[in-house]
Amino acid sequence: MPRVTFLVTNAPTRVIDVPPRATLLRAAVRAGMPIGRSCRGVAVCAACRIFIVEGPDAVEPMDELEARLAARIRLAEHERYACCARITGDVTVTTSYW
Repeated sequence: MPRVTFLVTNAPTRVIDVPPRATLLRAAVRAGMPIGRSCRGVAVCAACRIFIVEGPDAVEPMDELEARLAARIRLAEHERYACCARITGDVTVTTSYW
């Protein structure tokens, strides 16, 4: 089972196991992490940007939905939209607001 590590500034790191192909958004919600999601995870609002610190290859490549959103609202290198990014292995993530 893949493991997601959430790096949080001035707080303990959180680690949870998730089912394969779960989204990073689902993992964050399950871990009790505050994460932007005004569109409720349908790749419209771009609020769920998440930075992959370690394990970018442990997340599936962008699907068409995420690629369309990224074409409108650019992502930095190793940044993904959590609502679309599906986990395939161990990954460490953070955001600018944790």
